[in-house]
Amino acid sequence: MFPVVFLSLLSGLLAHGLHLPVARSPDCESFYAAFSGSTLPKGMVAVGHGNTYEVSSGGLQMYLDRPEGEIRTKGGENDKIADGATFNSTFSFMYGKVTYELSAPTHPGVVTAAILIADEGDEMDVELLGSDSSHFQSNIFAPRPHDDGPLYGVFSSVDSIPRGSTEDVHTYSIDWNAERIIWSVDGEDIRTLKKGRLPLALVATRRYQPAHMIYFRGADQTMYHGTQHFPSHPTRIQLGIWDASSPAGTAAWARGPIDWKTVPRRIGATVKSVKLECH
Repeated sequence: MFPVVFLSLLSGLLAHGLHLPVARSPDCESFYAAFSGSTLPKGMVAVGHGNTYEVSSGGLQMYLDRPEGEIRTKGGENDKIADGATFNSTFSFMYGKVTYELSAPTHPGVVTAAILIADEGDEMDVELLGSDSSHFQSNIFAPRPHDDGPLYGVFSSVDSIPRGSTEDVHTYSIDWNAERIIWSVDGEDIRTLKKGRLPLALVATRRYQPAHMIYFRGADQTMYHGTQHFPSHPTRIQLGIWDASSPAGTAAWARGPIDWKTVPRRIGATVKSVKLECH
């Protein structure tokens, strides 16, 4: 048997609870957008209809307008869906902390979303349901070839807003690195989702053979059916307001559909600013 040579600072890892420093990603540039003028700031672009938003001194107003004509509700869903505002960053990044400063409407069936989304389908979400003004929902998606469709409820969580309601202006943050994702509200960490795979030591089994890694397996909170579902692709910042009135399952989740007989013809969410801090 050949000796095993540990090349990493194992004692240092043990002393620090096996937490390793995360290298700053080269694929991230700090960004800040304050919605206070009359046009969208550089770095953000509307991808929905042009008449579904306004920018003013009060912030970015994202609108959801009542569909034209008669709206019929049957089987727990509406037969017409409103077009809502959606915005993307013009850049993508790998790892960082994004903070959204916003307020959301409180009408059942309406969802205000502040998310990170990748072309490959990776997603990290903050969703504010109009039917529940005292909580926010967080979720991730990282599609894998053997998944049987989107894993809608597998990694989701419903957590309380520490103070006030979603109708008030709060800051919602998604802090993402290679090991974990932290969701926070007004600077208070609320939820942490851990990847749970940390390098323990660099090992060489023979004197002139390449070294390889030994891993410490912690509690991996992104495993499903033996496959890891941790977002691992560059993402864009996205903001939006949408009508969750169809299909019936989505409407039930949002406690909709929207009852357009009792809500304003134009429903709005307000975004004050978006900030990206690189790790």
